[in-house]
Amino acid sequence: MKKKLLQLISALIFLVLAVGAQALEHGAMAGMDHSGMDMGGGEIMLPEVTVDGVKAMAHLLDTSKAMAAAGMSTTNHLMITFTDIATGKALDSGVVAVKVVDPAGKKTEAVQMMSMGESFGVDVALSKKGKYVFEVGTKLGNGEKRQFLFDYMVK
Repeated sequence: MKKKLLQLISALIFLVLAVGAQALEHGAMAGMDHSGMDMGGGEIMLPEVTVDGVKAMAHLLDTSKAMAAAGMSTTNHLMITFTDIATGKALDSGVVAVKVVDPAGKKTEAVQMMSMGESFGVDVALSKKGKYVFEVGTKLGNGEKRQFLFDYMVK
């Protein structure tokens, strides 16, 4: 029951974020630095990362209250959108996984991120204060492997 509730909550979060992401025209703000921008409602945009012609935009959504109510230990939802810089098109197929390094330097096992429309997402536990690093490995549509690094400071 808890697992189904978690899946439903995650799917709803993905849907809301995917619709919101499509409504934004990030290309029109290419010269602006959105690093660590708090987008309200508990959503934080992490700095964009570009690797081998692919731009990755990551968002963290605070889901701690909903997850605690469901008896889950995760606190945030990590969502990443990948874009081919040459074409401007979203790269929405392939395999994406993340390892989370906590403030003590302890690294989790790789967890596959779920494909949700034009983004990939996963629930993560950021329960300690300090710097977290997200090591994101991808093998997107064309089969080329890339690694993206994001970090976030829990205060």
